[in-house]
Amino acid sequence: MDHPEAVDRVALLDCIPIAEHLDRMTPEFATQWFHWFFFAQPDVPERVIGADPDAWYRGDPDAMGLENLAERREAVHRPAVVRAMLEDYRAGLTVDRADEEADRAAGRKLTMPLLVLWSLRDDLEQLFGDPLAVWRDWAVDARGHGSRAATM
Repeated sequence: MDHPEAVDRVALLDCIPIAEHLDRMTPEFATQWFHWFFFAQPDVPERVIGADPDAWYRGDPDAMGLENLAERREAVHRPAVVRAMLEDYRAGLTVDRADEEADRAAGRKLTMPLLVLWSLRDDLEQLFGDPLAVWRDWAVDARGHGSRAATM
């Protein structure tokens, strides 16, 4: 949205704007997605995760593969990696949300074609309704669908 001249089309997977998540907050969402709010706190999550990264970031070697699980385990033992992951949550609840709310208030929309895909095995649609309907308020040309093919 900030640089439409640089982007001629967009594909988004399993998401709606953070402002929409927060506007549509329910007790179910807050319970299932508590980690968004925990991760957004300064310093506390780094200490909790750093105490036992393998317990916090469990993984299923059958689903992930042993090599992928080992790579992730190595990464989450590096404090800079954990901080970088947490900063995404912090930005989402601060600057990203503020930018989206300003865009919405100004009536700005994505002008390039937008493809929205989401997993029907996840809870996005259960919590917020049709993601495509949400994105149609944010884009001039939004298309897409849910799929049971794989969890995204």
